[in-house]
Amino acid sequence: MANKTVYFISSNHERSLIAEGWASRLNAKNITFRSAGWESARVNSFSIEAMKEICIDLSTIKPHHLNIEELENADMIILIQDFDKDERIYLSPTIAKKILNWNIINPEKRSSNPSETWLLFQEICDDIALRIRDLGKSFSSPL
Repeated sequence: MANKTVYFISSNHERSLIAEGWASRLNAKNITFRSAGWESARVNSFSIEAMKEICIDLSTIKPHHLNIEELENADMIILIQDFDKDERIYLSPTIAKKILNWNIINPEKRSSNPSETWLLFQEICDDIALRIRDLGKSFSSPL
């Protein structure tokens, strides 16, 4: 079976990084998971700390900026956007055919209070975990 690539993208890489961390737990054979940001490639310490609570270490994953060539070669693209707060990203029609959209809040754009932002990061970790679990069920069929 040929190796497949699932690409997670979000505006600043934080939510896509969380998705990559959860996906790495799927033990999906012949599937490579990659994450990136389209506005910036950075990591918020809250995303690292929230995932540490569940024993997933994101600190070793280097933040990546979006690479269109990699998207063109991906088998599936998960576009993680806060439909109400994030700037939209528009991709070519050939890439758009491979996109699955996830509306997941952007904690940094929802609150400027650090305590509230921390809680929102914990919530999105749970939300993404459930979506990754459901996505993992589809890996038993071809992408």
